[in-house]
Amino acid sequence: MRYLTVTSFGSFLGLSGQCLVVKQNGEVFREIALSHLRGINIAKSGVSISSDLVQACAIRGIKIFFLDFRSRVTSAVIGQNQHATVALRKSQFKFISNNSCCFELSREIVLNKVKNQRAVLLYFSKYLRSESSDKNQFLLFNVRKIDSLIEQLKILHFDENRNWRNSLLGLEGLSARFYFETLASTSLFPNDFINREGRWAKSITNQALNWSYAILESYVWQALDNAGLEVFAGIYHTDRPGKPSLVLDLMEEYRAWVVDRNIIKLRDTISSFSSLNSKLKVILTNAVHQTMQTKYPYNNKKVKLENILQRQAYKLAGAVSNSNKYKGYIFKW
Repeated sequence: MRYLTVTSFGSFLGLSGQCLVVKQNGEVFREIALSHLRGINIAKSGVSISSDLVQACAIRGIKIFFLDFRSRVTSAVIGQNQHATVALRKSQFKFISNNSCCFELSREIVLNKVKNQRAVLLYFSKYLRSESSDKNQFLLFNVRKIDSLIEQLKILHFDENRNWRNSLLGLEGLSARFYFETLASTSLFPNDFINREGRWAKSITNQALNWSYAILESYVWQALDNAGLEVFAGIYHTDRPGKPSLVLDLMEEYRAWVVDRNIIKLRDTISSFSSLNSKLKVILTNAVHQTMQTKYPYNNKKVKLENILQRQAYKLAGAVSNSNKYKGYIFKW
């Protein structure tokens, strides 16, 4: 097990030797060797954690994330055993002050996101082909619209007299509209899904999406922190107190494949729930964890997605510190 997610009220997390111990109602529920852990998500109120465990995790570089009732990361316990990050973060802030550089990198981020949305739609088109030709035709029609947006993104150039961020947000928003419209109209998403809702979502599908994005967020946060970057200083997403803007930047290219694709695969299971309870949270969390442990092609090798993400975080660090060109990861459908 690489990541532990706690969703039960009254759980206690302690330390026994070199193992993390999870207790429920005073009884040992689980023991996990710290050497097998990379991160812990506390996703329920009323969970206790010992100071010895916090210190042991800090020494080993194991991050502890706390999620609120909206499935958002509200705080993180991260050790101080970081190395050579000052120079990198100075370079990061210098990079952010250069609008031209920010535009080029942000365009790459949006382009990767849109391409991976396209990959998810085409990945499931084979199932629609056998079920309904009308639904498949609608999917392919919207894929062609997304193809047009990809071409527009490729030729979009920096103009100091134009708000480049609004230009990218506009194209990204159009792609999201076509993408989620397709997922809803072709019944790839559960039937309760009408449109995308963030905080305060009422539909079970949007709640499942928000929860799964939060699990993905902890992976991305950890990868960026390991790379020595400042997670609150974004390049595409604007700064706001408490908003891990750089995490949201890097997350964009993984959302569709890691989360949305699993929501489609779990469509019938999600539809059987009326609320996002602990049981459904475990199912969704395991699906994200399994995807992150799956091997994908990377530099002519098969590499776990978790490790691909970490390498991409290092590439992002190289882009902001050495002006290396950042190239995102595109999933093959």
